[in-house]
Amino acid sequence: MDGAFTALQALHQRYAQRTPVLPPVAAEEPTWSGAAIGIAGVPLVIAHGDVDTVIALPPLTRIPGTCNWVLGVAAHQGELLPVFCGDTLFAERLSPGRRREYCLVFRQPGLHFGVTLSHVRGNITLPLAERSSAMPLEGLLAECCDGGFQRGEEFLCLLDSARLLASGALADTSALPADPVEEAVP
Repeated sequence: MDGAFTALQALHQRYAQRTPVLPPVAAEEPTWSGAAIGIAGVPLVIAHGDVDTVIALPPLTRIPGTCNWVLGVAAHQGELLPVFCGDTLFAERLSPGRRREYCLVFRQPGLHFGVTLSHVRGNITLPLAERSSAMPLEGLLAECCDGGFQRGEEFLCLLDSARLLASGALADTSALPADPVEEAVP
């Protein structure tokens, strides 16, 4: 038994002497990963954790008595998915040109909805050191963004789903006035 341990130690020493020295590993720069999208023609990025998925816009059923930015509801994964027009909600204008083809699906605790997209670029990884708190936007879209990334001539605003939910923009979808006038009872 002692002979086996001696042979094992000799083998270990022989391989330890022949082992090449590995080159030092360069430290990787921290990065941010997400999806590059556009809402109302504005280039945006959103973290993968803030979004459920991007889908082709499903057939919609209109909901009477709702705001003009509520497109309707659709069947999605066995549930009803309210779908909002990103152009009308954020830019307060109707979408120019052709019908929107894609929808960004948010699934947050207690809230599941979709927002139409003007374009989908795909997954993107950006250096975290390039993140900026600057905000070249105004309005509701600026309230829902948390800085962004400068990429060449283009600024990619970082859409934050928590800010979107906190903004209260989605709280009331009724097209009726908030305080209806009561009719006088004779």
